[in-house]
Amino acid sequence: MQNNKQVQFPFAFVIILFFIIAILASSGVLLYKYRQLVSRIDEFTIQAKNVSRTLITTYADAAGLAYATRSTNRLLSLIQESKNINGIKEVYFVLDNGTIVAHSDKEKAKELKGNIANDEFYYNIDMILYPYTKQSRQLFIFDYFVPDLPLPFNTVIRKYIKQFLYKDVNTNSWLVTKAVYSKGKSIGTINCILVKSPIYAMMNSYYKELLYMLIIIYGAAVVFSICTGIVLFIKQKRIVLELKEFSAPKHDKPGKIRSIIKEAIPVKE
Repeated sequence: MQNNKQVQFPFAFVIILFFIIAILASSGVLLYKYRQLVSRIDEFTIQAKNVSRTLITTYADAAGLAYATRSTNRLLSLIQESKNINGIKEVYFVLDNGTIVAHSDKEKAKELKGNIANDEFYYNIDMILYPYTKQSRQLFIFDYFVPDLPLPFNTVIRKYIKQFLYKDVNTNSWLVTKAVYSKGKSIGTINCILVKSPIYAMMNSYYKELLYMLIIIYGAAVVFSICTGIVLFIKQKRIVLELKEFSAPKHDKPGKIRSIIKEAIPVKE
């Protein structure tokens, strides 16, 4: 019969149970957080672009009026207010030759000596003047790269983010541009650089939340698996003890046996 000492703690069962719980729970959390993050990125993108459309349309009308009246006070006031809007880096009105009529960053305008053509690495002239070149009244939004804003994450991580999460991760902003018309003629463009920093902040935040949740899941899986293993171990020992007691031989005294037989078989007088 199996000896009590031969009952061993079910380490293999505990390890398998841990992996099953950890994989199922973490997969569920990963899927949930992934969908939630994608949804939030889409919501922010739509909201940011809608806000920028409204602003640029308003600024384009103000820019056309400023050019016609040779008064930029109203336009400058509107542009300065844009600094208080989350995500907007700068707003500027330029003529068809790159001359700056109004810029939300006065210091930047001074560095450029009044013309964005003096820094073609920072200001993509083709994109900025695209509505003017096309003589279109349509508003355009381009993915844009601003040199003084570093791209988040390293190259490998960005590769996977681009493939599975956000395809435009390799650009750090948007350029929102619209042609400015004065007296029915296009004279230049009004532009807004809208940074994607909030999107990358979301990614970092969700990564930290996910890491914290996975630590809790794995910790709980370890505790549950060990506790289940202990319960199983105790039950195994109990079963072995019960089997041992049940199968043990009974040693009764001969006198006691004879007494039992005598009582069981009546004797005639």
